Amino acid sequence: MFKYYYGMESITANKPLSNLPKARIIAGIVIALVFPLVMAALLRASHLSYWNKVYGSRLIFWVEVGLLWLYARKVEKQNLLIWPKKSDGLEFLLSSVVILYLLALAAQLIAAIPALLGYHENSTLMKLIAATVKGRPALIVFISFTAGFCEEVIFRGYVLTRLSQLCKNKNIPVLISSLMFAALHYRYHSLREFIFPFLIGIIMSVHYQRFGNIRPLIIVHFIIDFIGLTLASHYLK
Repeated sequence: MFKYYYGMESITANKPLSNLPKARIIAGIVIALVFPLVMAALLRASHLSYWNKVYGSRLIFWVEVGLLWLYARKVEKQNLLIWPKKSDGLEFLLSSVVILYLLALAAQLIAAIPALLGYHENSTLMKLIAATVKGRPALIVFISFTAGFCEEVIFRGYVLTRLSQLCKNKNIPVLISSLMFAALHYRYHSLREFIFPFLIGIIMSVHYQRFGNIRPLIIVHFIIDFIGLTLASHYLK
């Protein structure tokens, strides 16, 4: 069993998360998974303009982070992020960002294999997004930052840590949280956009398990999305 503790900033000093009823942990994980799916479905069914739907889809993630923060404080009686940092500092941050980004490039190459072998990718939604952000660098930054911050906090900072208290095998939470992360991105209906997030989920989760520092994950996630959206806005037609 993992022996992670809340850390110095926790509400309940040095109390193991595993002492919480499992039902509370499972309920939080369900909220993290179901809330964005339900809200996204309602948004798609609404009569809002496409622009409002774009901003609304980003707002959903900020609301979810707030909801999980509230759930952690009021129901779990602890902080949203519970794993203490094992490594920190500028040197650690820079080296982590470089290594994680290089691993992300390798993951992109692996995710592209099906297309290289002749699998037809559905790029309709990606083309629509590319056209939407074209010539709007501020929107690219907003979308990228929202994804980098919110998705890392939700899937690594919350889901991964809570799953780790339900499983003795440390690899199972990594796989489950990564599959959840990939499933979220399957709204693009693209095999590449499922494989890549799954691999990124594994990379980010393993790093977070080892070092307990979410900052490099947020930075790398932002860089990946920012570069991807910028390139798509220029070359994807």
